[in-house]
Amino acid sequence: MGTIDIGQTDRGYAVGVQQFDRIRESGAVYVDKTAYIYKMVSTKAVNFFLSRPRRFGKSLLVDTLRCYFEGRKELFEGLAIYELEKEWKKYPVVRLDLSNGKYYDEKLVHGTINNILKWQEEKFGITMPKNPTNYDVRLTDLIQAAYQQTGEKVVILIDEYDAPMLDSITDLELQSSIRNRIRNLFSPLKAQSQYLRFVFLTGISKFSQLSVFSELNNLQQLTFDPAYEAICGITHEELVTQMKPDIELLKEKLNKGYARWGIHYEYDDVVAKLKHWYDGYHFSRDMTDVYCPWSLVSAFAMGDIMNFWFSTGTPTMLVDVMRQHNIAMPQLEGLRAPLDRLDAPTERIADPIPVLFQSGYLTLKDYDPFDMEWTLGFPNEEVYRGFARSFYNYYLEEYVGSKDAVGNAFNRMRRGQISFEDFIGVIRRWYAGIPYSITDKNQNEQFYQALLYAVLAACNADVHAEEQTADGRMDIALKMQDAIYILELKYGKSAEEATTQILTKDYAVRFAADARPVWAVGLNISKDHRTIESYNMVACK
Repeated sequence: MGTIDIGQTDRGYAVGVQQFDRIRESGAVYVDKTAYIYKMVSTKAVNFFLSRPRRFGKSLLVDTLRCYFEGRKELFEGLAIYELEKEWKKYPVVRLDLSNGKYYDEKLVHGTINNILKWQEEKFGITMPKNPTNYDVRLTDLIQAAYQQTGEKVVILIDEYDAPMLDSITDLELQSSIRNRIRNLFSPLKAQSQYLRFVFLTGISKFSQLSVFSELNNLQQLTFDPAYEAICGITHEELVTQMKPDIELLKEKLNKGYARWGIHYEYDDVVAKLKHWYDGYHFSRDMTDVYCPWSLVSAFAMGDIMNFWFSTGTPTMLVDVMRQHNIAMPQLEGLRAPLDRLDAPTERIADPIPVLFQSGYLTLKDYDPFDMEWTLGFPNEEVYRGFARSFYNYYLEEYVGSKDAVGNAFNRMRRGQISFEDFIGVIRRWYAGIPYSITDKNQNEQFYQALLYAVLAACNADVHAEEQTADGRMDIALKMQDAIYILELKYGKSAEEATTQILTKDYAVRFAADARPVWAVGLNISKDHRTIESYNMVACK
């Protein structure tokens, strides 16, 4: 394909920019989603709701809708909708962006909502009412004024509707008050429906219609609709077509940056690595692969493939709820759940699974139409590695430096400087050093398995937990360059019992097509010493 002169042909990446007009006017890279917009606005429905994880392009989608309904045809030249739309009619647009603020107390809540409404009121020449907390009256007046001034029905765009509730999710009293305010704000959307052309709401989590949309009970849900699965994010097809020049540029940047280590990338290598790190999100039974747009565009802009999305937020609160419900990280991969569990309201995080899914830490992996259940898992390497580090740091915050010892030993084993048996010795000492205050509250096999899995993942090992076979699930599979190790942990039993389980249930059959030797490794955790008391290692093939 030839080389590219980066200095002359580097493309513009509007990382973090959520204004469609700014992106188009600057000539920055934009992946065309306007065919989805035309499909949506051409239906007979009026009220739409879309849930997607953070940093997934929801705000850009909302702003694209704003520009479309404002009739700014010139911005869409060269995009799909430019030819599809024939009228380009201009409508009055009221945009309420609830992500622009913090909602940690009553004063902040009112101040933020007041400012949001004030900006829109000034746009239509409305004087702020004497009682600014009557949000329903203010939105009604906005809709009426916009309609009367233009003679056209009004477009309402509400971005991140759930931001106020998510900010207050640990304060039930405050959240109840906020829900009442938000319900009051949204209440005119049904009462004024005769004046509305289009209503679109986005968010991360789903709050029940009873608590937030007590009147707006006719929302068309796009979240799991196969027709709109890729309305946000970037598909693999879009990546290798619309963003092919960006892949070429990234290849040149990677080769320049990693030349000192003798690392060289071909085009297909870059595509494979981008897919491994950022692809893997699915939002419907069609299982269309969707990349996280924030990470993908950040990689192109930075000229490197690394953690971008996960570094912008940590799931500490969710890990805490997992601990309370005795759910360990290895259990998340391959977990099965019906749709109503994934789409459950999240006023209170009684179950971490729907929040992990809605937030983007888990995604759909498969669908069973007979049991009507989804299989869940981590979407990609970026989320998997980041979550493992968060899980490890949550449990062992004061012991976090110990990961360095394990990481150093793992790298030495990877380079052939120490044996696998030597590495087990390091793990034994690592377990022994975990503070008593932590292990005393978690005396079970699952805890030790989860920590070993997390620390290996944090060391960038090719490690998998709860791999399913025809006769059960193996605790941990560790894949090295020259061998595969199946680790089975037992608590207060024997290492021989663990290896017998691996051999009897023929866990190694999962790797039958792999040329590498497979070893069964049994580890017994002592109840008294809270570390590996003994281990047994037997060849499987």
